[in-house]
Amino acid sequence: MSLDSMGRDQSLDVNGNQIALRIWGDEGGHPVLALHGWLDNAASFERIAPHLKGCFVVAPDLAGHGRSEHRRSDSGYYLWEYASEMNMLVECLGWRRFSVLGHSMGTGIASILEAMNKSIDSMIFLDGMGAPFTIAESDTVEHVKRSHRLMRLAVRTRLHGFSAPEHAQFSSVEAAVLERRNGIDASLSADSVRCLALRDLISVGDGYRWRHDPRLVLPEPLQLTEQQACDFLRQISCPLHVMLGRQGLFANGNYEKRKRALPWATRVHWHEGGHHFHLESLSAALIEQVNTALLQRAHGALQYLSNQ
Repeated sequence: MSLDSMGRDQSLDVNGNQIALRIWGDEGGHPVLALHGWLDNAASFERIAPHLKGCFVVAPDLAGHGRSEHRRSDSGYYLWEYASEMNMLVECLGWRRFSVLGHSMGTGIASILEAMNKSIDSMIFLDGMGAPFTIAESDTVEHVKRSHRLMRLAVRTRLHGFSAPEHAQFSSVEAAVLERRNGIDASLSADSVRCLALRDLISVGDGYRWRHDPRLVLPEPLQLTEQQACDFLRQISCPLHVMLGRQGLFANGNYEKRKRALPWATRVHWHEGGHHFHLESLSAALIEQVNTALLQRAHGALQYLSNQ
């Protein structure tokens, strides 16, 4: 593996917030912004990024995740805030044209970012089809009430990592890996979970605790409705490739709910594996399809294809 294909760490001040970055490839390559999923971090792309030919891949730890700063207590973690922050990150990097590779929640951020920035020349979604968490329009008020109650309960009882910052949550890395595997994606191997967990752990006292903001595990008071999530998908104008795991989030009918919102030229590909198939079961077929999608970015509209 060449030095350019090995990941390296940087950080960047984006509108007063320190954002940690994981970077692969030569800066002269085609820019690719890689957006991870909920409670993951930039290590989500540790295995696929080195295989993206001729690309300069920048994967930020989204605010509150991994090694990036947490938001202030009077701010939240809304998809549209992430999209705005990523738009500012792209401006800081000086990119005029770029592609987006998103996984899970990252695809929701990407769908909003595309509405803000028409310099995106292609997007690739990995086991995601826009905003992952939505509410019914009729549930808005009750959802705000529930989220407020849960936040007060978590802070009062010190649940979900709301304990003092010097308090260890785990006695060992392996204990943390086991919790992450059971809580997020039980189909992942211990090795893949460890890849994600190591970037999100910090040593404290006689053990370890998560770096990520514990508020991330609680629902935001305001969330997109399903209609709004679909509207953001429909407005995507650049070539879009959707790559889904056969045992992932869209294996049980969820695909049918969102597919009508995909732009007509979207290409849909199915791969063996679960929600993190790009990390767990990286195949030659997946690498080839991602590279092909990036190469085709300048060739205009693509015909719809589903290889189910």
